[in-house]
Amino acid sequence: MKTILPTDLTAKTKGKLEKEGAFFLLDETPEPTQCEKAAKETLTLTMDDALVELFTSGSTGEPTRVTKTLRQVLADVDTLDADFPTHPLKGTVVFSTVSHQHIYGFLWAVLWPIASQKIITEKRLLFPENIKNALEQDSSAVLISSPAHLKRLPLDLDWTKSRTHLTHLVSSGGPLSEEALKLCQQAFHRTPFEILGSTELDGIAWRQRRFLPNDTVDPASCLWKAMPGTEIGINPDGIIQVKSERLDSQHWTVGNDRIVMHPGGLFTLLGRTDRIVKIEEKRLSLTALEKSLLATSLFTEAKAFLLTEKRDLAVVAVPSEKGQALLSQSKLTLIRAAEHYLREEFEAVLLPHRWRFEPIMPTNSQGKYTIEALQSLFDRRHIEPSLAKVEHHSMELHFKVDERLPFFEGHFPQWPILPGVAQVHLVIEEAHRYLKTPQEVNCISNLKFMSIIRPKTKIMITCLFDPESMKMKFSLTSADRSTRYSCGTIHFATDKKDND
Repeated sequence: MKTILPTDLTAKTKGKLEKEGAFFLLDETPEPTQCEKAAKETLTLTMDDALVELFTSGSTGEPTRVTKTLRQVLADVDTLDADFPTHPLKGTVVFSTVSHQHIYGFLWAVLWPIASQKIITEKRLLFPENIKNALEQDSSAVLISSPAHLKRLPLDLDWTKSRTHLTHLVSSGGPLSEEALKLCQQAFHRTPFEILGSTELDGIAWRQRRFLPNDTVDPASCLWKAMPGTEIGINPDGIIQVKSERLDSQHWTVGNDRIVMHPGGLFTLLGRTDRIVKIEEKRLSLTALEKSLLATSLFTEAKAFLLTEKRDLAVVAVPSEKGQALLSQSKLTLIRAAEHYLREEFEAVLLPHRWRFEPIMPTNSQGKYTIEALQSLFDRRHIEPSLAKVEHHSMELHFKVDERLPFFEGHFPQWPILPGVAQVHLVIEEAHRYLKTPQEVNCISNLKFMSIIRPKTKIMITCLFDPESMKMKFSLTSADRSTRYSCGTIHFATDKKDND
């Protein structure tokens, strides 16, 4: 018997694991017979027995399972504790924004604190206000976080007391942008201890970038240093390879990043390896396509992938100011502008078939893109904003109501209207996507429907979320606010486990 830490607790994931005979120890309605059977089993573990099973992030495809033995897990914890430049004191409280369902959170927010006599906390800190309030309560604290949370630190909050209590800041799960690095410096007066690793390789290297007096980042601090007991190399294709007792001390394990080695075993990351797909019998590097999209200056972020059903080449991108100006004219205008640049490098058959433009790229709690989340954006039940303003806890989304929305079916054949329940559903879904609000709702108050919404109507969704009360006021209006369609206050559940 081994412990399984699924990527999430959605019905789809739970159903898949239950078919394999798994049961959920912390489920609200566990099967007594399963629990009793498990309790009667004698648990014996040797150092090389499987202790826990985790899943990869799904950033390059379907999440795959990775099994960790007791020996590996104990070695991981020892490595983490040995590698801190300065060690947190015993009794320090460890707060976390990341889930234990991923290797980073499992090791840093659960096992490492227990093994090094730190105090762990039960709840994840999902919003900046939660982080601020938690850090203010304890005089010695460590924050285990991710780029997804650090890049959203609002400087209008008073971080004075929090920064005096924060002794160590850790970030992993994805690349931390220089913009997020500056926010950390301004809010906490410190930069994070950045960890490089993956579910397959565990933590393999670290760095702590620092700012020079002229507010630029010291280039020397940008280099990555191998963790204790870890040997870093580069294979003939320029790809990182790792050798350690935690993996295989006799053979190299090849990763997914291209690197450049420097004297002293230090190295620089160049980015992920090429992801090659075949379209009409022609090979295409998705990595190269993404780089070309960014080079157009029309986008700040871009991800390319194949949609599962028709194998169409799809792109999800965040427009830059230049791109947004074209998008405000029409979606087709921006697509044509992007294709004009791409035709210089790619044959017509290799140009993207499907496009989706987003104000913010969807990421999970680790700050990573997942193929599943990107593909879900092409579901007809989602709206696509033509203009968006997303701030700390507020958003404005402008969009035209697509006549193909499935919510129109049955309401009514000759004169379709968007049902009120569908309007509320759209608000909850989009707020979760852009503001990271929960999806579990306790109740909705002050709900009003004032005008009918027909296909092709231009709508603006406005939301203001208060993380302290877990309430969100919303309204659906025309772009100039002259017509009000609906409004209300959504009260989110606070006692549900986060499924991210």
